[in-house]
Amino acid sequence: MNRSKRRRWCCCLLGLVALGLPVVSGCATKVRVNMLQPAQYHEASLTKAVAVLPFAGPEGRAFAAELESVLAGIGIDDKPYFTLVDRASIDKVVSEMKFSQSGLVDEKTAVKLGKLVGAHGIYTGVVTRNTYDDSPYSERRQTCTYYEQKRDKQGNLYRGACLQWRYYQVRCVRRVANFSVTPRLVDVATGRVLYSRNLSAMIDSAGCEDTRPVQSEMVLLEQAKERVKQEFRRDIAPYYVTREIRLMDATDGIASKEAIEKLKSGLEYAGKGRMDSACELWGQASTLAANSHALTYNLGVCAESRGDLDAALGLYRQADRILGKPDDDITLALNRVSEAIKNRSKLKEQLGVK
Repeated sequence: MNRSKRRRWCCCLLGLVALGLPVVSGCATKVRVNMLQPAQYHEASLTKAVAVLPFAGPEGRAFAAELESVLAGIGIDDKPYFTLVDRASIDKVVSEMKFSQSGLVDEKTAVKLGKLVGAHGIYTGVVTRNTYDDSPYSERRQTCTYYEQKRDKQGNLYRGACLQWRYYQVRCVRRVANFSVTPRLVDVATGRVLYSRNLSAMIDSAGCEDTRPVQSEMVLLEQAKERVKQEFRRDIAPYYVTREIRLMDATDGIASKEAIEKLKSGLEYAGKGRMDSACELWGQASTLAANSHALTYNLGVCAESRGDLDAALGLYRQADRILGKPDDDITLALNRVSEAIKNRSKLKEQLGVK
């Protein structure tokens, strides 16, 4: 493994990857950090070799295939997270076992199927809702039928105030799409259900005959399915979230003009997405102004961005002591890094790294 790849892998383990684009909000400079979070359902995330059986319910087979694509598309550090049993192998075993076409599978059957196809876990499930409902309503409109006629200085006619209005109703529709599914993951070795959750989403759209039309039921149902798939994705494998972190520009505790200039220059670099140069400047400034809570806090952001969570926590605590009073940004940083450290061992286990 080359040096660059080792560095990316280490960042993943610590819950962080590279800084993203800078964000400028008012006078404060913010940076975006992509952070790797552990899966919501730990046991499900540890079951890596899986097979997906057809789901029961309306269009259950088609949605099971979509979830299979979700599982196949999950990758961490350019490596597939799950190993999926080949669909042809599953179909062959299902056919030989004269498997029910309904898609309903109990734990014993799932275990038997899993052993035959070489899976550690079997996903089954049922689509419980795949519908839409239309609710007609009307909206009031008005249009002017008679205007006051006026003349300008050159004698040209133009419209003045409206003297007579006509009111009328237009037909409108509110369309609501609902999609619900309950996927289950059965452990082949024990027959235990490792994951079972009802996932649902509702998407709506409204339109009138004289404006934009209501979205089609197919589009709305697809949007609802996408939302469900995103939630399923977070449940069963590590996922990235983007955090915005505000940098500090306070000059309290900095007597050196050189240190102040380095603080400001660092903020300018950070605002351009150049955190490497920013961190170098703040490090130099910190040697001239050790009692600056802003410089100490910003160096904590640097440590957090490169994945050194323990160093980041120490620097945030130091900034908190220097300031000597509560600060929202420092409190957020302390909570954020403490949570990342708490999740670190779980994340390492999910990634299969000792």
